[in-house]
Amino acid sequence: MIAFQASVSKGWLHDKGGFKFDEKYYKDPLYRQLQDRNMNGFVRREFPDYPLYHMEANLMQAGHANENQVLVGGIQPNLILAVALGSEFVIYPDRDSDISGNPLKNIASGKDLPALEQIMDHPFIQELDAQIIDLKSTHPELEVIPPFFWDNSGRATIHGIITTSFKLIGDNVMIMIIMDPDLLHVIHQWITDVYILLINHYAELANMPITSVHVGECSGTMISNDQYSEFITPYVTQLGKVFGNIRLHSCGQSDHILDAISQIENLKVIDTGSDTSIAKIREMTGLGFEINLEPPVNLMLKGSPKSDLIKWFDRVLEENQGGPLKFAFHLESGYAAENCLMIYDELLKRKLIRKS
Repeated sequence: MIAFQASVSKGWLHDKGGFKFDEKYYKDPLYRQLQDRNMNGFVRREFPDYPLYHMEANLMQAGHANENQVLVGGIQPNLILAVALGSEFVIYPDRDSDISGNPLKNIASGKDLPALEQIMDHPFIQELDAQIIDLKSTHPELEVIPPFFWDNSGRATIHGIITTSFKLIGDNVMIMIIMDPDLLHVIHQWITDVYILLINHYAELANMPITSVHVGECSGTMISNDQYSEFITPYVTQLGKVFGNIRLHSCGQSDHILDAISQIENLKVIDTGSDTSIAKIREMTGLGFEINLEPPVNLMLKGSPKSDLIKWFDRVLEENQGGPLKFAFHLESGYAAENCLMIYDELLKRKLIRKS
């Protein structure tokens, strides 16, 4: 009932291994595959006794990834959508990529949103399509992983509804909640429809079965439970009805929105951290529900006492009551690796997991 998986960030790989993430890394799938193999080897040499991997934070699954896979459009989901709306893709050699500006910053009505066909006809989307078709033809020995997927599990990945609108519109999206809720609903429905279209498109193009959807609602903690229920829950529910199982990620302390999250239909996993109450999740979802959990950031930082991490660990196990629980973290340069890995050591010591 207990699992563990950890990954390293691009910043950590740059600082510790000197790796750089250039334009070719994102736009040339075969070049990326070679670079990823080099990074995989570096991480294995650094942590030979731990299940710690070079993977996109919280999206890839070690059991469904192998070095025969080649990622096409291995870019964060809302960045793909932003580029298709006119933003420039911004690349940093030492950290995650981003986009320039907010392409829907000046939106005034639903008429300002492009038709779904326009998104599919955008040169960037067309380029990703062509890469998949070419790789399937010229390298049939490789397993093509299309955009919005990160491994062969069939789990699609998108940013959450308000997380995406926040990226596309900017700070004004929070004002729209109060001042123009009708327009925000139109935008959120459009975002939902676009994600459904793109997931189905790339699953079909790459012959990838769709088994579930990871929804990264990173900005959802900035609003109230009632606002979450109105502007997020119905749209994630739509995704659940179309694709089945939903894994909902919530950044930050999420106790105040757990009721709205628990109302999402076909919700199968809550992935959270920042000392969100495991007892409260269990009370709402029951003992059979899967929880994925990251330790609070302050406990993973350099200088943080290991004793505090153990206290948190003991409390989590007590509140979990033996239900399905997965510990996860994404190693950043400012973290104390020994603190992070101590979670794995404790799980082994208490015979809650087997060494892997």
